[in-house]
Amino acid sequence: MPIIEPGREELKHLEGIHLWHSGMSNCSQRCRITLAEFGQEFESHLVNPQKGEHATEAFHQINPKGVVPALIHDGILIIESTDIIDYLDSTFGDSVLRPAHLEAQIAESLEHASQSQLALKYCTFEFFFQHGPQASDEVFQQIIAGLHSKVMQDFWHEYRVGFPRKRIHEMVGRAHDDFLCREAVLEDGREWMAGDQFSLADIAWMPNFHRFDLLRWPLDQYPNLMRWFETASARPSYRKALDGWEPLPLMKMALATLDERRVNNDGIDSYGPLAAA
Repeated sequence: MPIIEPGREELKHLEGIHLWHSGMSNCSQRCRITLAEFGQEFESHLVNPQKGEHATEAFHQINPKGVVPALIHDGILIIESTDIIDYLDSTFGDSVLRPAHLEAQIAESLEHASQSQLALKYCTFEFFFQHGPQASDEVFQQIIAGLHSKVMQDFWHEYRVGFPRKRIHEMVGRAHDDFLCREAVLEDGREWMAGDQFSLADIAWMPNFHRFDLLRWPLDQYPNLMRWFETASARPSYRKALDGWEPLPLMKMALATLDERRVNNDGIDSYGPLAAA
C-alpha cells in the first residue's frame, strides 16, 4: 500500500479525512463511494485538471505523480485509488469489503480495474472532455512543465492536437475486451464481481461502467454487467458519490455533443469492434 511521506510538514498534522479529488475522475468516485459506504465525511479538496491544478508544485507535494485522488487520514497520506479504498475498508470497516474467502477474486478485480484506466482515460478525453472548456496556451504550458512523467506529457500533447483515429479504435477495443472479461466473471448468475457479497471488487468497477454509460457505449450487449450494475447503482453510496460532484454545465455540453457525434456516425459506437457490432 503506497503510504508516502507528504511533501509539506503541515500535511502530517492534518486531522480527520482529507480527499484531493475531481468530480469527473472515476478513481475519485471509487474513493467517495467507499467513504459513503462507511458513513465517513471528509474535507473536500477539489482539483481541476483542465486548469492544470494537478500539475502544480503544491499538489505534487501531496501526490508526486500529479494525479487524483490522494487521501490523508490523521496525517497518513495514501495515493492510488485501489489502495485508498483498501485502506478505508481496513480502517473503518474491519475489512468487511475485502473478506478473506474472496481475496483472490477481489485482488484480480482491483488489478484489472487498474489496467483498464488507460482505455477509459483516452475514451473520456476524446468523447467527453474534448467538448468542454479547453486550457489556454499559457495554462497548457504550465500543465506540461508541471508534469514529471513523460508518459503524461505525451498524453496531453496528443490530446491537445487531437488523438489519432487509430489510437481511439485501439482504446475502444481495449475497453470492449475489459467488459467482455467482466461479463464472463458474472456468468452463471453471480451477483457480485467477487462472488457472494458486495466488495471492493464492485466499487472498483462501478464508476467505470457509469463513465461508459455517459459516453453512450452500447452496454446492452453485456447483459450480465447490466444486471450487476442495476443492483450496484441502487446502493445509496453510489448516488452520494456522484450527485453534486459531476459538473452539470460540462455534463450538459458534452452529452449534447456526444449525441450529435452519434448522428454523424462519429460516436464511440463507430470505433473499434463496436463499429462492426
